Amino acid sequence: MTKDNKRKAEIRAAQQSTGRRYTQLAREMAAAPARTTRTFLLSELLNECATLPPADVDWGYDDEYAPAVFQSQVLGEAIPYGTVLELAGSLAREGHKARITVESMDPLETAFVVCNERRFRLIITQDRADELCRTPGCQHSPTSWAFSRCDSHLADCDAQTLARMASDWGHVRNEELDRDPTRLGGSPEADLLIKAAVANGAFEPVSRSLLHMCFEDPDVIDEVFWNETDALAMRYGLERERLRLYEVARKEALRIRAKVGSCATCNGPFPNPSLRAWDPGIPPQFCSKDCLTPSTPGPGDYLWS
Repeated sequence: MTKDNKRKAEIRAAQQSTGRRYTQLAREMAAAPARTTRTFLLSELLNECATLPPADVDWGYDDEYAPAVFQSQVLGEAIPYGTVLELAGSLAREGHKARITVESMDPLETAFVVCNERRFRLIITQDRADELCRTPGCQHSPTSWAFSRCDSHLADCDAQTLARMASDWGHVRNEELDRDPTRLGGSPEADLLIKAAVANGAFEPVSRSLLHMCFEDPDVIDEVFWNETDALAMRYGLERERLRLYEVARKEALRIRAKVGSCATCNGPFPNPSLRAWDPGIPPQFCSKDCLTPSTPGPGDYLWS
């Protein structure tokens, strides 16, 4: 008998002797020391989904409200057919050889799995799989499809990752709003990217990527818009958003400095407390470039209250 089958047998035995619900006993067992890490291929899970019959599960409520599930051997728990298909759709670009690792499991409730740093919550009570923040243990989803982390962990991304996300998000926003310069600016998602960039000392590259893709590269606006009025409107919209993002960044830098109180490395006072001479290339939790060392705390420690 495998370890998982033995555990299920123990749950059923306890259910018969105590009269308690299977789900309650399963949750209590899940709180025990973690099991050995389980890793499998997406193709293995899909093969089970296509071949295994429906399983009988004691949901603790009327079965007509429960999804159709099968008893997965690779996952080690019952899982809805629809949830597996949702996961497969999200991992379509990864291919059938994608390796999936179980991060944690709450029997008959949820399973948290990881594939190439992408994290998913598999809902066992529904036909549903949600992509989560890539920070291990976080149960929140990113605000935007273009973000790999939730709001609280967005500043943990490096400058290159933030610039790439800004570019991807800006490109799609430009298309969705039909290049309308009066609607492209003022997005909360843009503000989140800029705040994360400030904490990394990456305001300029991230804001540049965002503005050039969300609006247009200033060097080619006249080539893209043959109509002078349209070109002027785009330039005006871009500059207005540039100034707005700079103000968002400046206020965030002030907030971070007020929170940390002094330089995170030397513990000395910050120069230019009003940030009127702010250097966007220096994370605001440090007083100068000399205090930027690999041993200093990460930007995510200062971004969110």
